[in-house]
Amino acid sequence: MSIAFLYNDIFRNSDFGNNHPVFPKRVSNVYDFTKLLNLRKNINFIENKKANLKTLQLFHSFDYLEILYQTEKTQYISKDNSKKYNLGTFSNPIFKQMFSRHATSAGALVLATDLIKTKYDYVFSPGSGAHHAKQNRADGFCYLNDIAIAILVLQSKGYKKILYFDMDAHYGDGIIDYFKNNQEVCTISIHQENLWPRTGDYLYDEVNNTYNFPVPEGFNDYNFKKIIDELIFKIIKKFNPEVVLMQMGADCLKYDKMSKMELSNNSMSYLIKIMKNLSQKIILMGGGGYNPWVTLRAWTYNLATLLGETESLELNKKAKSFLHNITYKDPPKYDWVNYIKDEPNIFDYV
Repeated sequence: MSIAFLYNDIFRNSDFGNNHPVFPKRVSNVYDFTKLLNLRKNINFIENKKANLKTLQLFHSFDYLEILYQTEKTQYISKDNSKKYNLGTFSNPIFKQMFSRHATSAGALVLATDLIKTKYDYVFSPGSGAHHAKQNRADGFCYLNDIAIAILVLQSKGYKKILYFDMDAHYGDGIIDYFKNNQEVCTISIHQENLWPRTGDYLYDEVNNTYNFPVPEGFNDYNFKKIIDELIFKIIKKFNPEVVLMQMGADCLKYDKMSKMELSNNSMSYLIKIMKNLSQKIILMGGGGYNPWVTLRAWTYNLATLLGETESLELNKKAKSFLHNITYKDPPKYDWVNYIKDEPNIFDYV
């Protein structure tokens, strides 16, 4: 089986700034690392372009898009517009590709909607997954809501049952709140309670297909498997999605300092295997993730699971060297530079 891996080198050549939690080359690391593994023979690497203004306006207001574009161009924003559009802040700083980078991540998901309908069952887009952006403002490191745009494009293509699964430690408010009354879109979110944005309280709305599961600090693999097996599996099976979008923010994993959840990367693999049994069409994204080794290993493992090639994850010398050469403020643990899968693994194959 082959899948489409969507990528653009803007992710290598742009960043949020030296002091921002989104570390440089987070997405390009996945692209480069994948090419060192045996997985590459089954992957079609496709360069995607920016989404056009008309497509971005499916979700975003024109005035916000204009300000975002002009701020990138001039590298300046007035105090009033900074407050109004939440730009030029610590979370959403001004940088040289602030519009282009996020229009490119949106372009990836727009292309994914075409590829998933015509050529591929699975599409992987690690640079996408900006789930906080609102219609008229940036929020939580997210300038354009690529996921909401993709869902709206899918609806325009005739899809009536779209599942959005959010595994990020932070509640995906930009998407879930927008679609919470749309019965054609089922949203499921597992996120840490009382973590920013501090919304997304427990909700089990079968009428509108909206399911929020705020979980406590220390939420681990055993807790995850229980909630998937006893609740979420049944929800997805009943909804019977035509297409699934999965936001796999790695900040829900142990050793990511942005949350106090304690999942292993095996939990993500387990969920993807289940989803493959429940839907023929999957678009898999990145999202949050602020530890470079934890994030890279998880997203690579996700890709391998989507391919059905998790046994091909033995690291050769070049792959280990790549992991060793990542620089960060803290040194890596031994397992982070020698293995992809976390241990122990409590999950059986499904």
